[in-house]
Amino acid sequence: MFVTTLKNMLSLLTLLGTLVLFPVLAGAQILGPDPLYDAAERGNFSDAQKAILAGSSANIRGGDRLTALIVAARIGAVDVVQLLLAHGAIADLVEDEGNTALIHAALKDHDEVINVLLDGDAAINHANRQGETALMRAAGTGSDFAVVALLAAGADHTLTDFTGRTALDLARENRRRRVLSAFKKAGVTR
Repeated sequence: MFVTTLKNMLSLLTLLGTLVLFPVLAGAQILGPDPLYDAAERGNFSDAQKAILAGSSANIRGGDRLTALIVAARIGAVDVVQLLLAHGAIADLVEDEGNTALIHAALKDHDEVINVLLDGDAAINHANRQGETALMRAAGTGSDFAVVALLAAGADHTLTDFTGRTALDLARENRRRRVLSAFKKAGVTR
């Protein structure tokens, strides 16, 4: 009798679990991606604004763990970045590699986005899992406008990554002449 009762209880728990979880899973499949994240990926301000007004979180993440702010910063969608920050997006949320929206904007040389993020209290010297800051990533990839914007905002050019290299070292190693010129104009020689 005890075994039968136990089996019945387990069957009931399984049924309840299915009834509770099925609508959640079905809804996720039917609804698809969050409209705010989708709008941020496309840089569509109007759709992003509608999604915010409909209740989407400014800190929504996509399936790849990128935030809406990161994807908007990556494509240089200044107006969407401003909208997200105005509605509570946290500037320093990171993706799996520890990169912030500021680091992504620096990689893509979006100096206007960099300035908006810094005005939104983004940590200028945040380091990712490799110890690389936005200035280091910009210098290594040749993003000269980003380097100028970050230096002007007070980025620390003396910081090193986990291998002991500074932003200037990365620019030299990668032969980024325009970045080296930007460092020289800023008075950074080592």
